[in-house]
Amino acid sequence: MSDIFREVDEEVRSDQFSKLWKRFAPVVYLTAGLIVVGTAGFRGYEYWQNKQSQAAGTEFLEAIKLSDAGNYTEAQAAFVSMEGSIGGYPMMAKMRIGTELVLEDKPDEAIKAFEAVAADSATPIIYKGLANIRAAYLLLDNGDLAAVKKHTEVLAVAGNTWRFSALEILGAAEYKAGNLDAARTRFSEIVNDAAAPSDVSGRAQIYLELITSALGKDEKGTE
Repeated sequence: MSDIFREVDEEVRSDQFSKLWKRFAPVVYLTAGLIVVGTAGFRGYEYWQNKQSQAAGTEFLEAIKLSDAGNYTEAQAAFVSMEGSIGGYPMMAKMRIGTELVLEDKPDEAIKAFEAVAADSATPIIYKGLANIRAAYLLLDNGDLAAVKKHTEVLAVAGNTWRFSALEILGAAEYKAGNLDAARTRFSEIVNDAAAPSDVSGRAQIYLELITSALGKDEKGTE
């Protein structure tokens, strides 16, 4: 008797499963189809993206070759044409445009190019800092102390990626302006920080020795 009940129970379950399958089978097939199509689409996009990235990389290297050969104007035009490229190449190209202008001995135009990158709200923070540093270096010889400070003081703070470069530029600008005490403060901040890169710290130490010598001479001259 129990066997009969078991068979009936199994038939009921089978019937319920069959009804459920008929009800949800289209959904299952649709979901499976979407997964297959989505995976294929992602792979296709990934392949396209890799091809675009390779093409942009090749274009960027070709522009650098033009620059290395002394064809700065052509190189600049090539970098300008990369505005719509994929990934980080458009940003790197914008920075290289400034570099090409420096190589063409056009510091004022180069400064404006770097300032434009720094002022662009779409520019990542790391590139904003780099653009300001590049502009400030040029302003050491082509600007005044106020202009240098405008680009670097905001970077010369603890935790900023460009802190030590900014301090070095500020120190050099103060030194050039004859503000030896202010310059000494900037360079001392570098030398006294163990996190400072060795090359930056080494240059700062040389400046400090020059400043100490200059201040010593001034003190003797006033005796």
